[in-house]
Amino acid sequence: MMRNPLQLLCLLFILFSIRSRAQQPINFSLKQAFKLADQTYPGLAEREARIGEYELRKQEAKSRSLPQIQLQVQNSYGTFEGTNGAFFPVPGVFNVSGSSKHENNSIQATGNTFGSVLMDWKFYEFGKQRKTIQAADYQLQGAKSSYEASSLSLHAKVSRLYIDVQYSYANLNWASKNVDRFKQILDLSTSLTEAGLKPGADTSISSSAYAQALALKDNWKGKYLASQINLTEVVPFKQISLPQPTLQVSFKNNLLKDSVVLSHPYLQVLDKQVLYEKAQQAVVSSKILPSLSILGGLATRGSGINSNGNIENGIGSGYQNYANNYLIGVGLIWNIGNAYTSSLERKRAQKTIQGAQSRYDLQKLQMNIALGAVSAQIDQQVQLLHHSEMALKKATEAYESYLTRYESGLINLTDLLQIQSLLQLAEKEQLQAAQTFWNLLITQAELSGDFTNVINQFN
Repeated sequence: MMRNPLQLLCLLFILFSIRSRAQQPINFSLKQAFKLADQTYPGLAEREARIGEYELRKQEAKSRSLPQIQLQVQNSYGTFEGTNGAFFPVPGVFNVSGSSKHENNSIQATGNTFGSVLMDWKFYEFGKQRKTIQAADYQLQGAKSSYEASSLSLHAKVSRLYIDVQYSYANLNWASKNVDRFKQILDLSTSLTEAGLKPGADTSISSSAYAQALALKDNWKGKYLASQINLTEVVPFKQISLPQPTLQVSFKNNLLKDSVVLSHPYLQVLDKQVLYEKAQQAVVSSKILPSLSILGGLATRGSGINSNGNIENGIGSGYQNYANNYLIGVGLIWNIGNAYTSSLERKRAQKTIQGAQSRYDLQKLQMNIALGAVSAQIDQQVQLLHHSEMALKKATEAYESYLTRYESGLINLTDLLQIQSLLQLAEKEQLQAAQTFWNLLITQAELSGDFTNVINQFN
C-alpha cells in the first residue's frame, strides 16, 4: 500500500500519459502503410505460407535420391519344407534356403524367427531425379513470384484506400470553406436587410444556402470517417493521421512509361508456370528410361531345427539355431509399357505448355496496352489539372469582386450566389481532377511495378 501521496499522484500521471498517447492518431506515410500492410495482411501471409510449402516439397524431391532402407522383423510357426538358393522375394527382404536332414520326422511344424534390413538405392535414373528437382524448384520460384504479385496488388489497394481518405478529407475541407462563405453571405445579407438596403428575401435565401452547405459538410464528414474505416482493412489502426496536403501535384518527374518490364511480378507468375510445365514435360519424357539400383541386405534367421536335424515344435523354438546372411546386387527396373503411355503424356504436356505460354502472351499484351492507355490519360490529366487551377484562380477573383459589390449594394444576392456556385464548382472539379490523376498514377504504378512516384508524394 502506498503511504506517500506523491507516489500515487505520479502513478496516476503516468497512466494518464499512456492513455493519452494511445488515443492519439498515428501519423504515417504511404511507404509506412505499405510496410505495415505487408506485415499484417492475411492474404499476403497465405502467399508466404505457400512459399514455405513449396520449399518443403523441393526438399522432399531431393530426399528421394537417398537410399531406401526397409526393416522387417517377424516370428512365425509353421511347416519347414524348402528348397535351395537365395533371392529377393519382395522389396524389403531377401531369403536364403537350404536342405537338411531331419531326425524327428513325426514333428511337422516348428517355430521360426526372421529379421532383415534391405537397402534399395536408385543411383542412376537417367536424369529423372534431377528433372523432378528442377520442376519443384520452378514451383518454388512461382510461389515467390505469386507472393511478389500479391504484394504489388496489395500496395495498389493500400494506395487507393489511402487516396480515398485524402480525397474525402479534401472534400470535407472544401465543404467547410463553403459553409464559411455562406455564413459570411448570410451575415452580410442580414446586416443589409436590417439596414433596409436589401429585401428580407435575401436573408431567407442565404439561410437556405447556408443550411444546404451544412448538410453537404455533414455528408462529407461521414464519407471521411467511412474512408478511414475502409483503410483499416489493410492498415489495422482506427485512428490515423496522414500528411497534408497530398492531393496537389507537386513534382515534375517523367510520368510516361513505355512498356511493361519482363521482371514484372504479374508476368513472372505466368513465366514460372511455363517453365514448370516444360520441366514436367521433361519428367514425363524420362519415364520411358530405366532405373539402376544397388541392392543390399542383411538377414538373421532362427529355427526350431538344429544342425543335426533335431526338431522342436514349441512356440519359442524359433529363437535358437540362428543363421546370419548378407546379399548384395545390382538391379534394373524398366517399365516397358511406359513407351506408349509416356508418348501420350508428352503430347498432353505439350498442350499444357502451349496454354500456359498463351496466357503469358495475353497477359503481357493486355498489360502493355493498358499501360500505354493510362500513360496517355495521365498526360492529358496533367493538362486538365493546369486548366482547372487557372479556372479556380479566376473564379476566386470573381467571387471576391462580386462579394465586395454585393456589400456595396451594386449587385443583388442572386448574382453573388451564382458566382459562389461557380467557385464551388471550380474547387470541386479541381479535387476530382486530382483524385482522377492519382488513381491513374496508381494504375500506372501497378502496371509498371514501380510505386516511386506515388510514394515520393506521400512521404
